[in-house]
Amino acid sequence: MVYLKKIIAPFLFTLLISLGAQAQIYNSEVVAKIDLEDTYNRLTITGTALNRTEINQSLRYDLTVFKGDKGSTNKSKNSQNGRFVLAPGQQKNLSVTSINKDEKERIIILLLIYNSEDALIGKDRIVINADENGDIEKIVLQKKTDTTSASLDQQYENADGLVLRGIVVEDTKTKLGSDFYKMFYLEYLQNNINGREIVTIKEVLAIGNNTKIEIYVGDSIVAEFIVRPQNDYLIEMRNQALVRVHRYLLDLERNGSRTKSY
Repeated sequence: MVYLKKIIAPFLFTLLISLGAQAQIYNSEVVAKIDLEDTYNRLTITGTALNRTEINQSLRYDLTVFKGDKGSTNKSKNSQNGRFVLAPGQQKNLSVTSINKDEKERIIILLLIYNSEDALIGKDRIVINADENGDIEKIVLQKKTDTTSASLDQQYENADGLVLRGIVVEDTKTKLGSDFYKMFYLEYLQNNINGREIVTIKEVLAIGNNTKIEIYVGDSIVAEFIVRPQNDYLIEMRNQALVRVHRYLLDLERNGSRTKSY
């Protein structure tokens, strides 16, 4: 028994270090940052990126703003996206948008940056007027800060501490793909799934002139199907995908609980 403890203890220590390192991979190479300016109930949102590496980075971004009253499923979403290149050490403004701000309205701002292999490498998220019963802190608006300041690591350590919940990202190429995303996202909200992992609806080219929908939870694909124009077919695929996504998220929650208990 003593011998086993000597073997298991170093293994667990290595595993915990490995898991901790994986949790901090975002913003290590390219830093995603959301800057806010609040003027007379108008909120100006600027998404920025900073290249911390010594090489050019070919990237793409998604800047999404979710708005909706607390406790309501009536929400709006505005997204901006594009591709860009960052030279070593370069910082660039990616997108600027302005919205009306209401003291009672919940606003979620999410900036995601992907590399040339479409892997998520940078993220920032701000929640304004978070639910009182939620597990996300209310963010106090501050003046713009220099992203190259000495407190940068601490800023993003805190940002990573915010749990990403209920986020469904669209990466479609056709109207049918976009229609499926809207159907899925609406049902996802109405079922209050509110998963911790980001769900991505991705449309890719398939055999012939067809396209295929791939549904990811985090980096794992949980469902896929060939797109067809029949509405009944898309509804059935949506229902099946929701079941698989929900089951996968529940498994992640259970596994996380087991790990914490252990």
